[in-house]
Amino acid sequence: MSHTDPIRPLTRGIYTCLDNPARASYDCKAGYYERLVSTRWFNRFFWDTSRQDYQAFAADAILRSSGTVLDIGCGGLAQTAHLYRATGNDCILLDRSVEMLKIARARLSGGGRPLPAHIQLLQGDAFQLPFPDNTFDTVCSFGTIHLFDNKQAFVNEALRVLKPGGRYYFYSMTSQRKISRVFMSSLRLIHEFGEVYSVAQTVALFGQPSLQVKSYVIGSTVFIHGQKIK
Repeated sequence: MSHTDPIRPLTRGIYTCLDNPARASYDCKAGYYERLVSTRWFNRFFWDTSRQDYQAFAADAILRSSGTVLDIGCGGLAQTAHLYRATGNDCILLDRSVEMLKIARARLSGGGRPLPAHIQLLQGDAFQLPFPDNTFDTVCSFGTIHLFDNKQAFVNEALRVLKPGGRYYFYSMTSQRKISRVFMSSLRLIHEFGEVYSVAQTVALFGQPSLQVKSYVIGSTVFIHGQKIK
C-alpha cells in the first residue's frame, strides 16, 4: 500500500497534499497552545516533565540520525525549532494545521532569515501520508499519539513510510499520574484528546514483530524509540 498524492504550494514556504486544505481544529488556538506548552509550569504540573526532557529525546531523532527525517504532527516546533535549524538532514515537517505550520515557519526563519533549505513544511493527513512505503530513514512524532482514538492506525501509518533499518521516535502523554489522567479525561470530553492510555497500552502499539522497541517513562510521558528490522 502506498499513497502518492500530489504536493503543491499552499502559502509562502508551506505546501499541502490535501484536496481540501480547509481549517483544522487547531488553527484557531494554535498560538495559545504553543505558548502554553512552552511554559515550565504546564509541563511540570500536568506531566511532571521539563522541556529539556523532550528536547533531549528529540535531539536523538533530529541531530544524531542521518538521511531523511519525517516529523508527523510537528506543531509549531516549540521544543524542536533549534534542533531542525542545526541538523544537516533533509526534513519534512507535517501537520494538519496551517496555523501551526506558520508558527513553525516563523521559528525556523526568525530574524528575517529564509527558511532553511533542508526543511519542507507540509500540510497533510497523518492517517494518509502522501509517501510510498519505506521512504524515510527516521520517522518521529512528538506528543501526538494521545490526541487520537485510533492510535494503532496512526502508528501503523507512520511506520509504513519508515525504511527497513530506519529508526523511529515517539513520545506520548499517558495516565501514569492522577493529575495527568484527570486532565486528559477532561480534555477528551471536549474532543481535545483521544482515549486515555496507560504506559503499557501505549508501548503495546509498537508490538509488531518487525520492530525493535525501547521505552522509558518520565512523569506521565512515555518515550518510545527503536528500529524497523524488516
